[in-house]
Amino acid sequence: MAKIVTGIAMSHSPLIMTSEEAGGERGRRFLDKTKEMKDWLKEVNPDALVLISDDHFNSYYYNHMPSFTIGIGECEGWGDWQLPEYQIPVQKDLAKHILDTGLEKGVDFAFTMSMKVDHGHTQGIYFLNPDLDIPVIPIAINTSAPPLPTMDRCFQLGVILREAIQSWGSDKKVAIVASGGLSHWVPIPKIDSEKEEDQNMIHILKNGRPEIKDPDEYKKTREKRVTTIKTGPVNEEWDRTFLNALTEGDFNSLRKWSYNYIEENGGNGGQEIRNWLVLLGTLQDFKAEVICYEPIPEWVTGMAIVKFKQP
Repeated sequence: MAKIVTGIAMSHSPLIMTSEEAGGERGRRFLDKTKEMKDWLKEVNPDALVLISDDHFNSYYYNHMPSFTIGIGECEGWGDWQLPEYQIPVQKDLAKHILDTGLEKGVDFAFTMSMKVDHGHTQGIYFLNPDLDIPVIPIAINTSAPPLPTMDRCFQLGVILREAIQSWGSDKKVAIVASGGLSHWVPIPKIDSEKEEDQNMIHILKNGRPEIKDPDEYKKTREKRVTTIKTGPVNEEWDRTFLNALTEGDFNSLRKWSYNYIEENGGNGGQEIRNWLVLLGTLQDFKAEVICYEPIPEWVTGMAIVKFKQP
């Protein structure tokens, strides 16, 4: 059977790509630790990388919003936020096995043979697997478009993901990476907003990419909403509460965190910790070590990296 050898959970922020220097010394410390994690992956030498993140209204909209999506065929990056338009190699056999196991165990993945992923996935590739040496199994969690899957359901998905990997008829080594969070507030309008300036964006969010008449202009407009923000709130206390619960193995508490609790304390961007819960369900008996935590308002995010070692 296949063996899970390690896991890495890390924050992502598109502003790293456009405003790296704005992060200052805290940002440099974070980036130094991403290099250590890249070296760590090389050391454990996995044969496949399950990459769990989310989409930011680039591939999925309210006209079709799956809770969980797995790529089982071709995969490429959108090239948003100055990241490469990666042509991502997919470990198709394991991806299909995870899909089939999920169906047998009560998780009805949406699946695609032509997946496109944005910076949620590709920033993890940029820092950890830039040469695409390790084939990927991309999984996308809906963390953007309420109603969202519960924290408990994401944890359960991780449990089934572990069963799938360990029942795969292969002796390959597998690593798990989750990308997202921690606390941040993203300038995307709520779908029920009545503000006039939000209506064009809401129309696109409801009806999907065909409503985008000028893709280049849309991309510029979206990125401008963030890059014009020079600083954003970060809830360091809440971030550390989450990280402490994680390292202490208090998964039962995290599984009970509600959408409203996360929204109030971690922001709409903080809902991305669901990606971490999938990883925790998979690696619940692994030893978690916080490698880095830096509250970086200039990147509008609480930036953390956690490494998971085999028990």
